[in-house]
Amino acid sequence: MISEKNKNLIDREADILSRVVECYIETCKPISSKFVKDFHGLNISTATIRKTMASLEEKGYLTHFHISGGRIPTDSGYRYYVNTTNFPTKIDKNITNALKDELKTVNNNVDKLLSITTVMLSNISQMFSVVTISDYQSCILTDIELVPIQGNRIMLVLAMDTGLVKSIVLSLQISIDDKSIKKTAELLKEKLVGCSLKEIQSTIIGRLNDVEMYGHELIQILVNKRYKYFNITSNNKIYTSPVNVLLNYPEFQNITKFQKILPALDKSFLSDYFNQNFSHELDEILIGEENADKILSECSIVSSPFNQGTVRGRIGVIGPKRIPYVQIQNILNNFTEIINSAG
Repeated sequence: MISEKNKNLIDREADILSRVVECYIETCKPISSKFVKDFHGLNISTATIRKTMASLEEKGYLTHFHISGGRIPTDSGYRYYVNTTNFPTKIDKNITNALKDELKTVNNNVDKLLSITTVMLSNISQMFSVVTISDYQSCILTDIELVPIQGNRIMLVLAMDTGLVKSIVLSLQISIDDKSIKKTAELLKEKLVGCSLKEIQSTIIGRLNDVEMYGHELIQILVNKRYKYFNITSNNKIYTSPVNVLLNYPEFQNITKFQKILPALDKSFLSDYFNQNFSHELDEILIGEENADKILSECSIVSSPFNQGTVRGRIGVIGPKRIPYVQIQNILNNFTEIINSAG
């Protein structure tokens, strides 16, 4: 249950802390020494457990609401539990089979893949789920269109092999007739379709500088602003599940508390937050006050990176600090394996 990394707690303290955390995760009620003994079937006295819990409280791992009441884990208690618990890496075939069946209709469309993943992750974990994209530049341009709108405005439409479509409205200083727009679109298709966005950014000048229309304002706009237009920043795509799943938890059934965290579940906030607070390589967990923004001080985030081949990003869940960390990390492991293999 507890690995050998527990250096600042004696074995009994580490064991009891783990059991208290697991009891509280299960019940969401302050935990008494008798409950720990009965729940885990321990062959030690309640007096010994009570003394150990008092020691853990002195060290900052447990706290209590009332003098005569049971104890609950502090953020430090949860952190110690997470750091010293051996997380299994087993793959749950029920999860993987269900996800594979659901993804049969995706047909290599990464946009649909991640959208479906978000919903399924929330359904299975019973948490608010998030998928963010950190790198989308390896996707391939499959089509490009120029659509006249009104006056000197033209819509540039880029379609990627991931299923993602990006639209940009371009405002020109000079007018351009429909025939020239069609000719330019055909030229761009010929020169750019089949290239990755990274390739286009680095080679568009060489691909277009010998064409007759190179000096035209429309071409020059695309060349000069290639890093802006042929680019998909991470906040262009973030997937989230419905927030109402969190209302199932006692911690958020108080409407005032629930409303407090709602701004943190906004896509724009989460896109910035995930990019600024998580690496691209590691499974990471943030607990309560460890979160950089106080709005998430009553929440925990469990997250894992994925690399689908075309896109890289992070998949995660947000819930109360009482998240069943072992179970959730195992679910994320299952999901990331399927996403990574979907490339």
